[in-house]
Amino acid sequence: MKTPIESTIISEISHSIGVPENAISADQTMDDLGMTSILAVQLSSKLQQQFGITDMSGISTSNTVGELVDYVQSKAS
Repeated sequence: MKTPIESTIISEISHSIGVPENAISADQTMDDLGMTSILAVQLSSKLQQQFGITDMSGISTSNTVGELVDYVQSKAS
C-alpha cells in the first residue's frame, strides 16, 4: 500500500509528464518516465511547497521514483 507522500509524488509526476499514475512504479527513474530537467525542477518546486522542504538539490532525473519518495519522507516537516 502506498503512503500518502508516495501517492502525492506519483500524482505530481503523472501530471508533470502526462503518464497515468498506474503506469508509474517505484523502480523507474525519472529519465525512464521522460522527465526532463526543466520538468524535474518544476516538480521539485511543487514538492518543496507541499511538504515544506527547503532543499531538494540532491534530486535529479536519474533518481528512481522510490528514491524520490524516500528523500521527501526523510525531509518532510
